[in-house]
Amino acid sequence: MKRGARLNPWRQSGFLEERNGVLHFDGIECPALAREYGTPLIAYSARRLRATARRMRSAFAASFARFRICYAAKAGALPGLLRLLREESISVEVNSGGELQRAREAGFGPEEIVFNGVAKSVREIGEALDPPIKAINVDSLFELERIDAVARERGITANVALRVTPELESGTTPGTETASSLTKFGMTRADFRTALARLPALRDAVRLRGVHVHVGSQVNDTAVYARAASFLADIAEEAQDATGEALDHVNAGGGFAINYLKYDEPGVPAYLRAPAAFADYAAAIADPLRARLDARTELVVEPGRALVAESGILLSRIENTKQRADGCWLCLDAGYHTLLDAFSYKWYYHMVNASRAADDQTDWFRVVGPLCDNGDSFHDVDGETTLRRLLRDHPALAPWSRRAVPGSRHRTA
Repeated sequence: MKRGARLNPWRQSGFLEERNGVLHFDGIECPALAREYGTPLIAYSARRLRATARRMRSAFAASFARFRICYAAKAGALPGLLRLLREESISVEVNSGGELQRAREAGFGPEEIVFNGVAKSVREIGEALDPPIKAINVDSLFELERIDAVARERGITANVALRVTPELESGTTPGTETASSLTKFGMTRADFRTALARLPALRDAVRLRGVHVHVGSQVNDTAVYARAASFLADIAEEAQDATGEALDHVNAGGGFAINYLKYDEPGVPAYLRAPAAFADYAAAIADPLRARLDARTELVVEPGRALVAESGILLSRIENTKQRADGCWLCLDAGYHTLLDAFSYKWYYHMVNASRAADDQTDWFRVVGPLCDNGDSFHDVDGETTLRRLLRDHPALAPWSRRAVPGSRHRTA
């Protein structure tokens, strides 16, 4: 980015604003929040969470007669957040026994919970049957047999949906791809057919209620969802033909993208952008399904970050500064243990100096966290090799290439 470019694209009226030089979050002064509650601090706007949930519900209501939005609790299972979403008629998708417990404590009923995961323990399956939730999304033939054994031992019928890989590439970062048998998720089409053949023998303990696909996380190409929905319709028809019974629901998964970039920076991966609206995702999923499903079949989706991420902020404090040969380093009290994606996927998060939000003076800094390893660094843990490549490959950034390049671009502290 050139010197003099607009450096406050993060501003959002009524949500993130600069007042008298200080960053305000939903009308509250951010430094005051940090002083009152300490840092690192993750805060959410209840008002914005409710507005996002209502927008998403409206988008799907316009595209499909019967639908259920199950919030992916892995995106944040704070009790207050879960309770708020339930108040907005959002159900929940859990991925562990702990998330299941939190969901129940937040007031979600059995029909409002679905359970994903590639390694559900016997204990977790038992908890999901006490009482039986809407669906355990079965990830393999092995897991189907395990669910049958646990349910049979307890004398309970388990509600299940079969998760099948649609063999698609979603265009997101490799670590969040879930739609092919090259990943650890779901069963193959051949395994799905084997499962259908086994179900009659499991009838006393296992009831097939749905089918499930998932294309990945932070997927911004709605055409991927349209192809996955067509596949979902295929396997739904195959399941109904094999069992002779109508399905309660089809589950199209989640992974809807949000916009991480606050300005048009060249060379940044496309998956960090979000050109599609909720209505675009809803239409892409619903259009291939409406003509092929019984009107009584419910559509389930499992968004996580799309429901909550753009309603929250992380407040962190600079606890140390130091000068190196390559420039100034800022040491925060928040590291990759607070923002894990910053380390695992080198994810981008826009940074603002909350106490000097109106300051237009900029410089280069390396920003690091407090953990006792050198990988605890924002945003490029490989020594800013990404930034150096951008400077080399993009002439518009040439003025910066003559300077030392110690770290990611942030506001002056």
